[in-house]
Order: sequence, then structure tokens, then C-alpha cells
Amino acid sequence: MEKILYFDYAAMVMDIVLLGCMLLRKMINGKLNRMFIILVTVALFTTAMDIIAVSYDRSAAPFIAEKYVYHSIYLMLRAFTSFFCLSYIIILTDTWFKASDSLIKKVILFLPVLSVVVLMIANLSTHNIFYISESGEYVRGDLFLLLYAINGYYVIYGFIKVFQNRKMLEPTKIFSIYAGTMFMIVVSMVQFIYPRALLDMFANSTGLLFLFMMVQRPEEITDSETGLIKLSTYDSEITRSFANNKPETIIMIKMVNYSSIRHMLGYRDTVNVKKIIADFMNRTMKEKKARGDVYYTESGNYRIKLEGKNRIKADEIAEQINEKFKEPLKYNEMQLDLVICVCIANIPDDIDNQDALVALGGDLKNQYTGNVLYAAQINSKERYSVMRDMDTILENAIANDEFEVYYQPIYSVHECRFNSAEALLRLKTERYGFIPPSLFIPAAEKNGAIHRIGQMVMEKVCEFISSDRYSELKLDYIEINLSPTQCMENNLASNMISIMEKNHVQPDQVNLELTESAAGDIQNTILENITALHKAGISFSLDDFGTGYSNMTRIAALPFCIIKLDKTFTNVEGNPNMIIVLENVIKMIKALNMKIVVEGIETKELVEKFKELDCEYIQGDYYSRPLPQREFVQFIKAHNNDLKSNGRMKDFDKI
Repeated sequence: MEKILYFDYAAMVMDIVLLGCMLLRKMINGKLNRMFIILVTVALFTTAMDIIAVSYDRSAAPFIAEKYVYHSIYLMLRAFTSFFCLSYIIILTDTWFKASDSLIKKVILFLPVLSVVVLMIANLSTHNIFYISESGEYVRGDLFLLLYAINGYYVIYGFIKVFQNRKMLEPTKIFSIYAGTMFMIVVSMVQFIYPRALLDMFANSTGLLFLFMMVQRPEEITDSETGLIKLSTYDSEITRSFANNKPETIIMIKMVNYSSIRHMLGYRDTVNVKKIIADFMNRTMKEKKARGDVYYTESGNYRIKLEGKNRIKADEIAEQINEKFKEPLKYNEMQLDLVICVCIANIPDDIDNQDALVALGGDLKNQYTGNVLYAAQINSKERYSVMRDMDTILENAIANDEFEVYYQPIYSVHECRFNSAEALLRLKTERYGFIPPSLFIPAAEKNGAIHRIGQMVMEKVCEFISSDRYSELKLDYIEINLSPTQCMENNLASNMISIMEKNHVQPDQVNLELTESAAGDIQNTILENITALHKAGISFSLDDFGTGYSNMTRIAALPFCIIKLDKTFTNVEGNPNMIIVLENVIKMIKALNMKIVVEGIETKELVEKFKELDCEYIQGDYYSRPLPQREFVQFIKAHNNDLKSNGRMKDFDKI
């Protein structure tokens, strides 16, 4: 009875379709994609060898030499298919470095498949695995079962590897791997019993198709716009790297001016620019002969992950990328100045937890110098420890009342006195000392603690305003910052009004600050809160004006009475263009009947400059840094009393 080839033909079609999908979708980035391509390619050649070998078996001519060659190649490739299936699982769990970090482990991993090669070569003379009878018939030898044992060895190895790393894999992926493997095992047993039913490669291809749909999931791995690996995959792989304590080097690339480029070019052209950057990074990797994964992690952020010997090439790759984008990018007859910040981080040496790595990547826009940065030089390990423990730190700080409200005086140019102040939150812990707001505020917004913290700040400020100490200062109001996340709270307005009423604070004694980013993208909940608070008599300021790309029509429609110019506007010395911009910005704000606070003033010269420009209020370290409540009270009393006695404000030294 002849062997049936229909299942092999079907298997070959499935393998070709899978390979075509991977290549047409350009799913060639990333170790997992590359290993899957290798796995499908080996399966395709294995099926082809099976078809050729069986075709020779069917021939009337003996073709003994040819049959030995093709059957031997098929059996060797079949063992390699099992080996690459295991390799795929090891890469999926990101434990290859553990599986091959010693001679014993390498022997355990590679010896079985190499043994098959030796056995098949020896079989040409010993005929222990199979032989061709005088009549030209293929016959299994005494040691044929050894091939099944070796394939079974790799199956068991894979099962153990998945079980050991089950916490790092999604349940659907674990089920898919186990179910697909069990299906192939059952079919292999059927073929062993009924050798003329060639089901083995069909089962293998069906398992690969199952992996492609349930584990590989191309739409979840590859970013359709850049062709690079997606953020979700990067996040999963970094999680596994930290869990396995795996040494890797991450090159973080951030387009600092992504928002302005996106605003200027629009969606379609921005996609093209992102693709140009991605292609350059891939070319750089090839030029440096570096094996690593390149990711696009959204919003103009790219990551390159290197491991093993490739880590030593990180400096060269980072330098080439950094130098490339110092030059204008030519696109559609335009010269685009892309501000690219490049930073190298070695994990776990420089950074030992994922939260700290994410925080560093998000902070790159504030670290840009034009040179390649190094994580080890930017921050100490203590900062990374803080980021790792931030959720616990915040909970303890709320529970133990470790937050303190500081106040920075605001000077009124027209009244020649300090008429208000901005409330600024500070955190000092017993273990870490002072933790800057740039660290704890984003973490609080991310985990939701910002709502409780915001309410606590409102309570403390209102208690201060209602105190006798405050009434003696004769201040007009205190400014309180609202984060964008806080503004999304449904009952924000009612809570704030309730706190003010409880402390007998009048609406005109509080001024609420919104950042430009929050004001530029008003959603219904934010708008409802602003409207309710404004109707209650509370005034609003727009903070950090000049740092974003807001909708000016939207800002003009909101009830702002004060615009706070960001400290970037203070960089006017030797910059005539900035002065022109500044003069026109001030003219526009005054035309909207809004007053101006200039932040970040540190010198007497700048004070005089902004007085000339008729800015109403000045805030900055020239007058005073943010002070604890007690020191703030003493400061206001001393300097406003000095004004009362002398009729003018004396010069200040920077405190």
C-alpha cells in the first residue's frame, strides 16, 4: 500500500502561506519573529524532503542511493524542527541566556539534535535507523525509535520551560502551546502506528498555524506604521528581562519635538517621517553588524535592545543615530530639525526595575544636551530605588502625613508688594529624604493617588487661609495647582467647594492653576468642573504658558484671569527673536484682558526687563524660593512691612 501524500501537500501549502504572511507583512524584526520564520522554513523543507523521499519510494526503479539521501535529510530536518520549536519557546520566555550560560546546559540543549546528524550519517553504513531493501522498499531499523525519543525529549524540555515561566506568559499563550504540542504528539503516535498515513508534517504545520494566530499574533507584535516591534511587545519583553535578571543594553531614542512635528506635518506625513527614522535605525544595525531588536514605543519614542556580545556595539550605534539627526532631515522639499535625545541604559546594572526605566525614558525631554546620555550618569541608583518603591512611598506619605505645602511669594509690580503666593507640594521621607515633584507627581497620577493628594493639599491651604497667621499677611489669594488627571475627577468641583465652605474660605481667596496641556485638550468632565468652580466665584490661571501647543481659541474661551509665562520666556538676553516673540505674546494676553505672571525670574535685570514690558506679577528665586509655611509667613511680614515703612521694595539677593 502506497503512502498518502495529500496531507504533506496540505502542510506545504500552509507553510508557504505562513511564510508569505510573515514576509509580506515585513514581520522580520525581533528574535521571536525571526525564530518563527526559521521554524516555518525548516518545516517547509522537511515537508518537501518527505514528499521527494516518498515519490522515490513510489518509483518502479530502485533509486537506492537517492532514497538514502532524501530519507536521511528528512529525518534530520524533522529533528531540527523539534529543536527549533524548543528554541521558539525559549525565546518566547526570554531565557536563552539561561539555557546556554554553561557548557552543561549547552550540551543538554544541542547534543540530542547533533546526535541525530551523527546517527543519520552512520546509518549509511550501519542501517540502524532505516534501510532500503533489495526491492527498494523503505524499512525502519532497530534504533528508529531513538528519533522519536529525541523529538520527545525536546517536547518535554519545552513543556518544562513553559511551566517554569508560566507567570510571565499569558494564559492563552500557555494553553495554545500545550494544546498545539499535544495535538502533534497524538498525530505522531498515529503515524508511528500507521506509517503509511503521512500525518506528521500536517500536524506540525497545523500547530504552527495555531502558534501564528494565538501566540505570534502579528497585529500585536509589529507596528503597522514603522514596521518595528510594538510597545506592548517591548513592555512584555522588558518585564521578562527584569524578572529573569537578564543583562541587556537599552538604547532609548526620543524625538523631543515630536508634538510640534506632528502638529506641523499632520498625521500622514508624520507617519512617513517615523518610517524614515525606523529605516535608518535598521540600516545602522546592519552596518554595525549588530543583532538586536528595534521597537517603536509610540509618540516619537524608539528603543533598541541589545544582549550578549552585541552590547559592546551600543556606543557606536547610539553615536551614529545621534550624529545623523543633528543634521536637518530632508523631507518633501523641507528641512526638518528633529530634536533627538539618545540615552544608553544597562540593565540591571544601571537600572534594576521597570518603573525606573520607564520614568527615565519619559524624562529624556528634560535631559537633552545634544550628546549621547548614559543612565548611570543621569541619576543615582537611589533615584531608581525611589521609582521602584514609589507606590509604597506615596501610600505611606498619605497615611503618615509626610506631604508638606510650601509657598512661593508672587510680587505685584503695580502694588509694590507680595500680594499672593503659589502653593507647591513637597515630600520628605525618613528613608529617602526629599523626593522631587517631578518624580512623585507623575507616579501619583499613574496610580490614582493624585486625587487624595489633591484633596489633602486643598485642605491644608484652606486651613492656612482661614488662620489668623494668614489674615495678618493681607494677601489677596493663594494659587493651587490642578493636575490634568485631577481635573478629570467627576466630583472635583463639589469637593473643593465643600472644603472651602468648611474652612470659611471665600472663593476670591483661591486661584486655581491649570497647565497649558490640560487647557488645550478640554474634555467634558474637565469643562464641567471648571464651569462649576468659576460659577462659585473661583478664578483660574493658565500655568506654564509657552510649553505646549494649545488651541488658543479654546484658551480664550475659558475663564482665565491670569496667564503664567513659563520660565523659557526669560531666555531673552542676546536673543532679539525671543524679545519679539515675548512682546507679541504679552500684547495678545493683554488684549484678552488677562494679567501676566512671569515665572522663573532669578536676576534683577530680568525683573527690570519684565517691568518695562508691563507684566503685572513676578515670581521666582530672585525674590524667594518656595518656603515652608512658617518661613513664608515670616518672609511676607518682614518684606511687606519694609514696603510699608519705606514706600518701596528693596533689592533682593537670590535666596
